[in-house]
Amino acid sequence: VTAPPRAPVTTVSAIQCRRASASDAGASTRGASMSKSKRVDCVMRVTGAMMPSARRVATFATRRVAAAADADDAPKPQRRVRKISENPRAVAAERAARDGAKKATAAAAPTDDSNADDDEDDDDAAEEGTRLDLKDMYGDETDGSWDEEEEEETEAETEEDEDVKTIDVLSNFDFNLLSGDPPGHKSGYVAIVGRPNAGKSTLLNQLVGTKLSIVTFKPQTTRHRILGIVSEETYQMVLLDTPGVMKEEFNKLDEMMLKSVRNAMANADVLLAIVDATRDPYGAFEGLLPEQRTNPAPLGVIVNKCDLLEVDEIREVKEYFERIPGVQKVFPVSALAGVGHDAVQKWALANLPEGPTLYPKDTISEHPERFFIAEIIREKIFLQYQQEVPYSTQVWVQSHKERDGVKKDLIIAKIFCERKSQMGILIGSGGKALKELSTAARLDIETFLGRPVFLDLGVKVREGWRSEEAALEDLGLDDPNKLEQPALGPAPDIT
Repeated sequence: VTAPPRAPVTTVSAIQCRRASASDAGASTRGASMSKSKRVDCVMRVTGAMMPSARRVATFATRRVAAAADADDAPKPQRRVRKISENPRAVAAERAARDGAKKATAAAAPTDDSNADDDEDDDDAAEEGTRLDLKDMYGDETDGSWDEEEEEETEAETEEDEDVKTIDVLSNFDFNLLSGDPPGHKSGYVAIVGRPNAGKSTLLNQLVGTKLSIVTFKPQTTRHRILGIVSEETYQMVLLDTPGVMKEEFNKLDEMMLKSVRNAMANADVLLAIVDATRDPYGAFEGLLPEQRTNPAPLGVIVNKCDLLEVDEIREVKEYFERIPGVQKVFPVSALAGVGHDAVQKWALANLPEGPTLYPKDTISEHPERFFIAEIIREKIFLQYQQEVPYSTQVWVQSHKERDGVKKDLIIAKIFCERKSQMGILIGSGGKALKELSTAARLDIETFLGRPVFLDLGVKVREGWRSEEAALEDLGLDDPNKLEQPALGPAPDIT
């Protein structure tokens, strides 16, 4: 017998199956089964034309049953389910409300045994905390086991939440973060003016309590307006040490220093005029102040170096200045010996206006460390060299590097002079004078900074810098707080 020829095989894709099954009555049943079990391959082989709908549904049902049997034999992964519990306080409150409702219901009407059993079940659930029914969520396949790690994690999170709730923000701070000045707080500027070498810088150092201004026996040592601050809880007094007022100006540097003095007098709240009692105090005071003062600040006269006079001479000078109009108080003082400056401070404080704090209370000056380092070097130049050399030199600190815990601080500074002949004097034979200068300056710088330093000094010529306005700006004479590197040319000629 010859077998009949096989019908051609037709391949139907999954998309075609879905489209064809959309018109069948059993499409919803098949779709639900397909989503719950593994997806059955919809590619099938049929003989002849496409099978009718009933036959196709039966074929898919058979394959679905086989797939479900295979799934039952395979090991089932355990689900990780988190136990969810309600807040114990909320459970207790709900239980109390339920008990109250039960008593009210019991008083109104008797309940049957079934209702009593339901109430007992509800009470047991409330005592254990509300738990979700896993079978309702995941079906009959769930074995109901709890994950101990998840339970411990939940308890830890609950404890952390309780700890966060008990934080008392800023409870340990017992001070006012925005505390202001007390009532009646005083603040203001006190300018100290006088002729060169009258003792202005020495008086400032005495009032502040530390050395801020350099002091030498030569006149015209101070070139900047030095600011010193004296602060207490109820006041802040800002002292201004000014360059000496000369009767004649010789160059741009003298003009700049005189301008600084005038600005200090114009902005001062209290004005202190100091004279040298040993060198014509009457002539020194004449012309020291403008004839018509635009600033009506209280004026006090300080007769300095009174330790070199007799008592009668001191009394005579004091009476002379008391007769001058506008002078409110005269103070016999010896700034070098530290005698009489307390009376000056009390009088200046009494005449300060009420006002807020101008600088931080722990600050004694507004100038940076580089400025004071340059001033210390310049002070040693005044003390070591003679004639015109100290007045023709200016110091610029090029670099100050703090090297923590390894080496000394590195300070690189330049000394500028006006002529090459002055360079030879500064360096000395074989560099001996420059080395002596560097050693003396380094010791004072270490005392000022409170740490060891390595000082690298260089000498350079800039001709006529005292008469050149651009050079004065480059050297920082227009602004003592300047820190940026000026246009000073190449490295020093000799180091």
